[in-house]
Amino acid sequence: MNMLRVIKEAKILAISLTIGLAIAVSAAAYTYVYSATTQRDIAENVIRFHVLAHSDEYVDQVIKNIVRQEVLIEFEHLLSSTDNLKETRQLLAAELPSIQAHAEAVVHKLGFDYQIEARLDKSFFPTQVYGDLSFPPGVYEALQITIGNGVGRNWWCLMFPPLCFVDMTSTETGRRQLADTVSDESFRLLTHQDENASPTMEVRFRIVEWWQTRRNPAQPTQPGQMARW
Repeated sequence: MNMLRVIKEAKILAISLTIGLAIAVSAAAYTYVYSATTQRDIAENVIRFHVLAHSDEYVDQVIKNIVRQEVLIEFEHLLSSTDNLKETRQLLAAELPSIQAHAEAVVHKLGFDYQIEARLDKSFFPTQVYGDLSFPPGVYEALQITIGNGVGRNWWCLMFPPLCFVDMTSTETGRRQLADTVSDESFRLLTHQDENASPTMEVRFRIVEWWQTRRNPAQPTQPGQMARW
């Protein structure tokens, strides 16, 4: 009698473990798909602007800030008027030599001979905060300007939508542009907003953050490495 009870309890335990494992696998699969889909939706609809300083020395950080400011001023008229991702990409690709030459001229005028490289490429970014928006980690397309060794703290913004030219912290223009570009779900994730349950979006953001970071374990995540300065 005791043996039959032991066998019955063992079967119940086995069934419970199987069901629990199936639920866990299903949950992991769902969160992975959600992470990949949401981050990809954001990444496929934006182009970032990324300026990497030669080093963390004060002078190199000042040079970085001057370069990004001068490049934005020089090309604002050309790039701020576009409302099309494909057009922005084509403009950036066509203007890369001019962007690099302008950045070089700025650096040389400051009295330095750092090598400058401007390229339109994809690279991994950790979690980033821009104004009141939080971008999950992942691979993004970016116009990158590397100054010298490019190992110092760096600066970034969004070239498309053209938020580099909009003060997102004081106007709603930037938010509307981004809201019109990505899906409603992605925008709520970026703003951590959910009309019914705001903590839900915080959890979802952490899901995306966790999965994307796991997918790129070799990427630099040390403090300040990708900080806006």
